[in-house]
Amino acid sequence: MAYQVLTADSGTVIADTDSDLWVQVNELNEVTITKNTAYCLATLYKVNGGFIPEKVYIFQSRKVDLVTLKNVADFFFMTLLETDLYVKEVPQDSALFPQEAARIYGTVILAA
Repeated sequence: MAYQVLTADSGTVIADTDSDLWVQVNELNEVTITKNTAYCLATLYKVNGGFIPEKVYIFQSRKVDLVTLKNVADFFFMTLLETDLYVKEVPQDSALFPQEAARIYGTVILAA
């Protein structure tokens, strides 16, 4: 994967030059989340006598799996912002939440 980064007033776009991956990155307070959107959040922290939340970013994309989206978030923080002080999360209303739940809890088997 080779990422191309485009920045504008409306946010940052990270695209993979080898595929059709296209991820929109914004601060959370700048966007409205629509139902069934594939997205994850990441909180940037600063150190000031402890870890203090500084900004929350949203990573949105279409046709993407959770692992790929998290890899883009890692690229954004570690390469573009040059920090490892962040935490990623997948909210319940994200279209990717079932993938995150299966990763954490495994496959649910309902007994009859």
